[in-house]
Amino acid sequence: MSIITKWETKKQEETNKGITLIALVITIIVLLILAGITIATLTGENGILSKSNVATQENQKASAKEKVQIAVMGSVGTDGKMEMDTLNENLNQVEGIDKEKSQLPIKNLPEIVVVDNYNVYIEGNGMVTIDGEKIEDHITLPSTEDTKPFLLESSEIISKNLDTGIIIKDKNGNEWVWVEVPKSIYHESITSTDYTAIETAMQTYASDYRYSGYTDTFYSTAQHGFANSTEYDNHKNSMLKSVFENGGFYIGRYETGSETPRFSASDSLTTPIIQRDVYPYNYVTCRQAQEKAVELATGGKTTSLIFGIQWDLTLKFIEEKGAKTRAELNSNSTEWGNYSNNTFEITRGLYTTAPMTIRFLESSK
Repeated sequence: MSIITKWETKKQEETNKGITLIALVITIIVLLILAGITIATLTGENGILSKSNVATQENQKASAKEKVQIAVMGSVGTDGKMEMDTLNENLNQVEGIDKEKSQLPIKNLPEIVVVDNYNVYIEGNGMVTIDGEKIEDHITLPSTEDTKPFLLESSEIISKNLDTGIIIKDKNGNEWVWVEVPKSIYHESITSTDYTAIETAMQTYASDYRYSGYTDTFYSTAQHGFANSTEYDNHKNSMLKSVFENGGFYIGRYETGSETPRFSASDSLTTPIIQRDVYPYNYVTCRQAQEKAVELATGGKTTSLIFGIQWDLTLKFIEEKGAKTRAELNSNSTEWGNYSNNTFEITRGLYTTAPMTIRFLESSK
């Protein structure tokens, strides 16, 4: 009797241990589930931390917007019109304003100012909006009947003054300048596919910068970078149509460069960039230059080596804006270019023949 009792007691103890172990495992699983729920509650898409970050960002945006609103409201005269001098004075006092990116002083509205790293848009009527309130619907470039610059996707506007030149920076950090080619230079009956008529009108308009006997005609791949005359003509016609429809085109603000120097033709072909103070992109054939130029495309547009007529039009544009005289443009530009003799030292690479100098962006229509 005592033996059976001991055996049953032992069995009961082992059973209790088994139950305890199972309970422990279940408890751990429950705790892990609870921990997972807690983590998700804190860090999930709709978690407490995420909502907290969103709330913080919204407060920061609201603060940036309010700062500009106060500056704008304090710049309206008794006649109800915006006093630009007062507006610039008030904006200069705004805490957190990036004066360089905001391109102060502002001359005309609408305009964008950057406050606390947010793009704040001041409309012509004094209304203020900010990133997150469909600002992309408001960001536009000034245009006229003669020229209608297009804005690249995810780009930054450096200057939007037609009188001094529109400059934008694309999402890759490359900078572009809009060259106006007035639509008024064409005969009313010309259409976007009358390529010969379009080119003839351009040549007449910029005739002061075209040497006699020179034409935009395919000679060879070595000279133009295109595989054959068909490829060349297709690219040129696409360019002519784009310039005709938009009243201009974008060219690189600086000569095309590279983040690393190339010392020989055997060096690896790097990604081209159009930015200030980079190594000149050299030791490339025209064919290689054309192929690399395509890599600069962004914002749904296409890129190519610049055609001769576009260079003539660029010089005409500079003359029309009063930046330089015809005599200066038809001579050496080393004293007044981006890198004049007074500011540029050739220490960032080596120059050679067939440099990849200027690219252009055209509409993808």
